[in-house]
Amino acid sequence: MSVKKQPVTASDVAKLAGVSQSTVSRVFIDGSSVSAAAREKVFAAAKELNYRPNAFARSLTTNESKLIGLVFPDSDYPIHMETLQLLSKELQKNGYSAVLIPWELDAQQQHSIPNIFQYRVDGVMAASAQFNTALYEECQDFNIPIVQFARVEEGTSCSSAISDNYSAGKLAARTLVERGAKKLAYLTGDIPSYTNNERLEGFTEELTDLTGSAPREINTSYVYEQALEGIRAVLAADDRPDAFFCSTDILAIALMDVAKNEFGLSIPEDFQVLGFDDIPQASWLGYQLSTFKQDFNRLAKEAVKQLLKQVQTDDQTMVKLMIPVELVERGTLRSK
Repeated sequence: MSVKKQPVTASDVAKLAGVSQSTVSRVFIDGSSVSAAAREKVFAAAKELNYRPNAFARSLTTNESKLIGLVFPDSDYPIHMETLQLLSKELQKNGYSAVLIPWELDAQQQHSIPNIFQYRVDGVMAASAQFNTALYEECQDFNIPIVQFARVEEGTSCSSAISDNYSAGKLAARTLVERGAKKLAYLTGDIPSYTNNERLEGFTEELTDLTGSAPREINTSYVYEQALEGIRAVLAADDRPDAFFCSTDILAIALMDVAKNEFGLSIPEDFQVLGFDDIPQASWLGYQLSTFKQDFNRLAKEAVKQLLKQVQTDDQTMVKLMIPVELVERGTLRSK
């Protein structure tokens, strides 16, 4: 039976280096006052023993964990895994690590974070418009900086980095009208959000200015399977729209699947489609979906920059940053 190898401790390093244990601890804390000679001895001993400092123990000393909590909705949505990776990499560049914090539905069917403070994070990045506002209030009460990423929860007063949804809505209306659309609709999910409202407001205002008429708003589900029934009802009606601006690419793909496979309709001949997010499937040959691409690289950089400024300087100035989106034209729009 093999004997389990005991982990190397700071005491072991101190003994080999010929210094005190507190000196070893200070060496691994940025900004601590340690002589060059002592630092060199500790590093040499740590390398020889293959010592790794205990991050949790260090956090008790410095009152910093170097951990940032990432609070995301379901990570199986195509762009969520990509954005999680972008945020994690950006945090690592700045000496921080990311911890994914789970979320759940509370008794009022609102999304909440159970026991968030057990994670001992220095700050929180929240990327859902569906959480209970209590999350933000609790973070503020406990002086934990929080920044909203790509989504905004109404009624909160914390910094955010989001896409310019209002301008995207206006551009969607102009684009579809320029391509000859007469009966426009906005296809969205059944959960209200600030970012979705901004997109719809821009779409409605621009379309009204251009044509004198507002778009038809169609509410279904953001979940592919649950959206199909509502889409079928819309396509079966006599007053079917000739252009759809969809709040997500998943909804646009569900719309195209039903139209082609169940109704034998052709896109963009029978109706045009615009999505939002530019998920990988949007470029697949079976879809070639025209859509809006969010600049998640810049969103990640700006969101991390905002959050770490609050963490490191205690600057709680509220910043609301909006990043432009890009229209990606493929095969679901008619030629001008």
